[in-house]
Amino acid sequence: MELDLFLIGFISIVLYITLLFIAKKTGWKKKKVFENCINACPKCNHPLNRIPRKNIDYFIINITFRIFDFRRYKCSNSERDWEGLRW
Repeated sequence: MELDLFLIGFISIVLYITLLFIAKKTGWKKKKVFENCINACPKCNHPLNRIPRKNIDYFIINITFRIFDFRRYKCSNSERDWEGLRW
C-alpha cells in the first residue's frame, strides 16, 4: 500500500491548526488578570512590563499563523526573574 504524501501533509496541517485553535480556546499563554492588574505575572501576581521582542518571537508568531497576538513581557518584581510571551 502506497502512502499519499499530499494527504498526510494535508491532514497534518489541519490537525496542527485545530490544535492551535484548541490552545487559544483553552487560554494557553493568555494574560492573567489579578485584582486591579489586567496583566499579572503567572508566578507572583505582580504587574508585567512590555519589553522588545526577540527574533525567536517573530518565528513563533509566524509558525502559529498569527492566531495569537503574542507580546513579550517581564515581571516588575525584582525577586522574580520571569520573562515570556503572553497574548
